[in-house]
Amino acid sequence: MKKLIVIIVTFLSLSSCAQEKNCIDFKTGNFEYVNKNQPEKITRTENLQVETNSKTGILIHSSIKWTSECSYIMTYEKILNCPKDVSHMIGQKIYVDILETKGNKMKVHAKSDRIDTEIEFIKTN
Repeated sequence: MKKLIVIIVTFLSLSSCAQEKNCIDFKTGNFEYVNKNQPEKITRTENLQVETNSKTGILIHSSIKWTSECSYIMTYEKILNCPKDVSHMIGQKIYVDILETKGNKMKVHAKSDRIDTEIEFIKTN
């Protein structure tokens, strides 16, 4: 009986420490990369995302398809003001999973044919 109580208390302690993700809070809004070397500002609606680089003027328009509460597929639709031809990127998909959220920050895992990385964002509104 004592072992059962210890197991239950341990389980309850561990489950209460698990971080709850609030992915819905990050479906829409304005975002910035935590990494200051990435000056892009992001504006996202339920189905669209526009990434603006304030230094270069490059605009990346992507469609967003939510596959679950914490996962979405981002597809490049249009890239403007780029000095080189990036037409090969149109239609490419990035698969994104929100790994954790805390306050106004979120960490995601982004994967495509070209990248496989974790990125942190700050929601600015």
